[in-house]
Amino acid sequence: MFKLFFSLVLLLPLIAGCSGVQTFPNMARAGDTVSVAMGWQKRFKRNNTTVTITPSVGEPVVYQPDDPAIRAIINFYPDPLSNIVIGTKTENDTFFKYGNTYGSLINSNYTDGDMDWWQTVAFVDLPSTMSEGEANIQLTNSDGDISNSIVNIIEGGGVAGLFNAEGVGPMTSTQLASLERASNFEVSINASVIPYAVEMEFTHTKKAIVINPNELKNITWNDDGSLLKVMILPASSSPLTSLHDFKFYISGEAAIEFFQDISVQTVKAYDVNGNDIPGVSVSLVADYRL
Repeated sequence: MFKLFFSLVLLLPLIAGCSGVQTFPNMARAGDTVSVAMGWQKRFKRNNTTVTITPSVGEPVVYQPDDPAIRAIINFYPDPLSNIVIGTKTENDTFFKYGNTYGSLINSNYTDGDMDWWQTVAFVDLPSTMSEGEANIQLTNSDGDISNSIVNIIEGGGVAGLFNAEGVGPMTSTQLASLERASNFEVSINASVIPYAVEMEFTHTKKAIVINPNELKNITWNDDGSLLKVMILPASSSPLTSLHDFKFYISGEAAIEFFQDISVQTVKAYDVNGNDIPGVSVSLVADYRL
């Protein structure tokens, strides 16, 4: 929707699987807007995040959740055809710029093998009056997660970013919010062995859609308005190798009234020969973002 010339820079910390130690840009004037790369975060959103900006001299400035100065908290994804993605999925460094090495670091140190990678980025307006020198920006959510970044405050008066979009002009707060993650359920399976295929049924009363974050699998789903049926199979002849690969999301209107509108009815799992695998269950983790 809009062009961010620094989007690549925001994704670079993802290669190391971590949050950025400096904002982008790393130098800013009081009143400017900076971006903070926060790493692979699941629970940061504007309505649960407190921002504390501590200047080199003077008292900290605190933005409470939903403060207009917290412009947006958006997840940036790497190109699905990037060397780091393809190298990791093919376990090949030679032809993919050491992509497997870098991707393996992300999987082993941060995501526990979950290939649904993103870099959470917060856009924050700095206070209009700040002393020059290094300032610390700390973001803390209601779950106790913390992310820190440093910005070097330089001389001059800054201006909050307009996020000019081609053909549209400055983006409104509503337009920025449209780029943030919507309310959803993260659906995962629990099993002692990795199935070849899984079938699930969910009951609900409002419109639901299924989102597949990993093309290693095929998801076939059907929703008649009250019963959602989901089938997961490998996308190729090779079985899935991790329970993380079965993860998907349910969103839509059904994700608004959590714990009331969606419930698991049945789950069936099969091995490659079509035999039942007992003891497989489904977990729903609600992420309410209104």
